Amino acid sequence: MKHIRRTFKHDKKIIEELRISEFNRSTEFKLLKPEKLQWSSIDDENIVLAVFDDNGTAISTMAGVTVHTLSEAENLTKCTVHKSVKFPAMIFASAATLSTFRRTGLNQLIRYYLLLYGTTIDIKTFISPIYKNAPRSKFLKILGYEFVNPEKNWQTKLDLLSERQLGLLDVSKIPEVLFLIRNYKGNLLDEYPWQGTPLV
Repeated sequence: MKHIRRTFKHDKKIIEELRISEFNRSTEFKLLKPEKLQWSSIDDENIVLAVFDDNGTAISTMAGVTVHTLSEAENLTKCTVHKSVKFPAMIFASAATLSTFRRTGLNQLIRYYLLLYGTTIDIKTFISPIYKNAPRSKFLKILGYEFVNPEKNWQTKLDLLSERQLGLLDVSKIPEVLFLIRNYKGNLLDEYPWQGTPLV
């Protein structure tokens, strides 16, 4: 049965395989250090969601990582973060979707649940690292994300082939954003129902 759920350490193999295989397919960067995509203590301590098809195959995943200071945010993103960001913040990280399911909205399905969850743990800002020409950037603009160009990048995991940006979303916009995702992607909420203990 198709579904979306929270994943845990016992799911690490399927999450790692999806992350590494799809990062290797990207046209926006070249993956230099696949070991950095392995399940880690960051995943254990935060929240990793995944979407599964009828066969139980993980087809999309993304992590929501909570940071409490500017230095924590910069350490995770490996770039400068605008000083206007309010904390605690949630950074959307390690997003990967199986190539045959790209541009189907699964990233936004996961985003919907991470945003919902973030409102329950007092998140003030949601941060989405993104590449300038990424297809989902258009939809993020519709949702109200503001994009900033980091002054400095010190990413070593990836060789960047496209300009990297940070999409910033203030918590005050969440009710409208959730409405828009339901309006545009509501079919996915029905097609991939939540499985397991509710996040909220």
